[in-house]
Amino acid sequence: MIPPGYRQTKLSDPFEISLGPIYEAGERPNRAFALLIDERHVNRRKVMHGGMMMTYADATLGALAADLSQDVVSVTLNMQSQFLAPAPLGKLIEVMPELTRRTRSMLFIRGDFTVEGEIVMTASSVWKVLGQN
Repeated sequence: MIPPGYRQTKLSDPFEISLGPIYEAGERPNRAFALLIDERHVNRRKVMHGGMMMTYADATLGALAADLSQDVVSVTLNMQSQFLAPAPLGKLIEVMPELTRRTRSMLFIRGDFTVEGEIVMTASSVWKVLGQN
């Protein structure tokens, strides 16, 4: 079921396809993203696995990097995350990635990941736009 206000994101990375569907709202580069947490995403405590949260962060922050680089390939150089609260099975986890700094070849992107308005994780990342010096 697609969450109200969202549409399904077209994923092209084979690994990201396996974790989706991911949903989006808004237009490039100002898109919010959402993922409905299902059994594939949780640990034994029935909350979203930390590794899954970081994968979701990489996919969604990376979507903004792709938007900002006009789909020129960019790669993750660094990502830092802070886990603040559990994200339970069956809930929707949302993020609106934001650019914090840009250089000729680097993008600095962060996001607050929320469940029902509560921040459950923050992530900051650095992206290298390939072919840019």
